[in-house]
Amino acid sequence: MPNFISEEQIEEALIQKLQMLHGYDSLNCYTEDPEDLNDGSHRASKREVILVDRLTQAAIELNGDIPEKVILDAIGTFAERRQSMSLVAANKDIYELLRGGIPVEYDDAKGSKHKEQLRLIDFKSPADNHFLAVSQLWIKGEIGFRRPDVLLYVNGIPLVFIEVKNSNVRLRTAYDDNLVTYKKEIPQLFQPNAFCVLSNAIETRVGSLTAEWEHFFTWLRPDDEK
Repeated sequence: MPNFISEEQIEEALIQKLQMLHGYDSLNCYTEDPEDLNDGSHRASKREVILVDRLTQAAIELNGDIPEKVILDAIGTFAERRQSMSLVAANKDIYELLRGGIPVEYDDAKGSKHKEQLRLIDFKSPADNHFLAVSQLWIKGEIGFRRPDVLLYVNGIPLVFIEVKNSNVRLRTAYDDNLVTYKKEIPQLFQPNAFCVLSNAIETRVGSLTAEWEHFFTWLRPDDEK
């Protein structure tokens, strides 16, 4: 089939464009053994999806006046798995913390109390954030491991989920067989999620974590826009 495009080719082209056009760093975390922690992500557990070391570095840079211990404590709370909450409630909770900041209190060297909002993303100067495309990250769920194709991180937080299929596979398969399953088996990945992208290189659709297939919209190219 002359026009066949494999998942690997799509994934590679996607990451190259993110690097060349948008300044992303990239990290391939594939390991033959899903349990292997030496995958470059520096996670303490394969259940974790937030890259705490990268988030910590970004938070310290963005909140220079807040003591480091306060920052570390706030990040620890932010990165909790929220198991008692529904996925939608957890997503809303994290969204509000990302948009408004994490409320923190601390005493300065003179004993004066301060109340601040700890920022995790710089919305005013987007270029000051750290962008990372992570491929083939093993994530442990309740009944086993799952490995999303590409995840886009901002300051160590996975905000975009991308599932790709070969060009001869119906795009609906990425929704039915992957996205729906992943939300059930590794819901922690979608707690901070902002967008879900599905593509087979011929067709690309984008939606939210709560969207049904019918509400995933076609990704418009610049030439398609009116």
